Amino acid sequence: MRGWIGPILAASALAACAKAPPAPPAPVLGPDSVPPAVTRPAPAPTPPRAEPPRRARVHAPVRLAFVGDINLGTLTVPEGVPPDQGHGLLDAARHALQGDLVVGNFEGVLGDSGTTYKCGASGRHVTLADTAPPKPEPAARKRKRAEPSRTCYAFLTPTALAPRLSEGGFTHLNLANNHANDFGDGGRATTERILDSIGLRTYGPLGSIAVDTIRRGDSLTTVGVLGFATYPHSYDLLDIARSAAVADSIGRVVDLLVVTFHGGAEGSKAVHVPEAAESLGREPRGDLRAWARAVIDAGADAVVGHGPHVLRGIEFYRGKPIAYSLGNFLTYRGFNLSGPLGLTGVLQLEAGPDLSWTRLRFVPMVQLPGHGPSPDRDGSALDLIRSLSREDFGESAARFAEDGEVLPPE
Repeated sequence: MRGWIGPILAASALAACAKAPPAPPAPVLGPDSVPPAVTRPAPAPTPPRAEPPRRARVHAPVRLAFVGDINLGTLTVPEGVPPDQGHGLLDAARHALQGDLVVGNFEGVLGDSGTTYKCGASGRHVTLADTAPPKPEPAARKRKRAEPSRTCYAFLTPTALAPRLSEGGFTHLNLANNHANDFGDGGRATTERILDSIGLRTYGPLGSIAVDTIRRGDSLTTVGVLGFATYPHSYDLLDIARSAAVADSIGRVVDLLVVTFHGGAEGSKAVHVPEAAESLGREPRGDLRAWARAVIDAGADAVVGHGPHVLRGIEFYRGKPIAYSLGNFLTYRGFNLSGPLGLTGVLQLEAGPDLSWTRLRFVPMVQLPGHGPSPDRDGSALDLIRSLSREDFGESAARFAEDGEVLPPE
């Protein structure tokens, strides 16, 4: 290319000289002469680049529903599996399990057989045959039955019960809890696979975060749900700084972020939220007030808890709700349901086009042993969560209308 560019530039220069008037003679400069300054015209300012007008994004209204602990039945306790494969257990609560996302905490593992080492180094193997009633023995051959071993809190739910969850209205299940690993890594993997096969999304294990897009016409909203617990297979709420960093990273890519957790002390005496770290025996279970406020500071729009097996109060922090425990929702066997342990409910959250919470409602329910949740006719659950909120959180406590609507502090 260099061979033809040079002659063209030279010819152009000669043509320009032929048309221009003769230039004055250049001055002769002596050894002490200073060459005259050359003045160049200032370049014209570059006009700013016109950006195309951006269309304001329209957000779809979103309805969410959250419940506490769920265990449809287990092979590890006597008569631990409901009859008729659990049909009807959720019928009385179905009216409240409505929303774009309906989320619960799945306590246990799905499977029809397995070995758990949770209650002893020798392991305990259970199968579907363990649920069959024992065959009567002839009188002459009867033997003294061995004394039953102490209750082993490991839960294995038969796979035939799993469809009751999707039929009941659930869309998402949290697997960040202390029973998700009752039957090891294989049990967790099987649980995720089975729930996925019936259309239920899971979240909670490390790297597993639920992100869903809610569409209505031209409007859309992305919702993220992120789960924490106190175990190495899940995001760790004991590390507050890292929890906040994870919430911040997810909050940047979704429109609404709800963070759930499984932590705190357990039992009927654990209804209050202390202003300190909690434990279960020697097991640390988190400084829940500090942790929940930290993840909201990092970008969470709401925090929903479970783990104590009882209802706990609700507070508002920076205008965002924190529900510290929703209690036992559907726990067929192996869970104590006496007194406050049998009080539960559904927390419903609605967000408008501006992504602010437009309505929150707590639907109070009760659970009797061997049954599913049903409406709380005498208002015990609502009275309990109202009083706990006021006692624990004072000026930041949520207020509750008679219909269960959850209101921010005055």
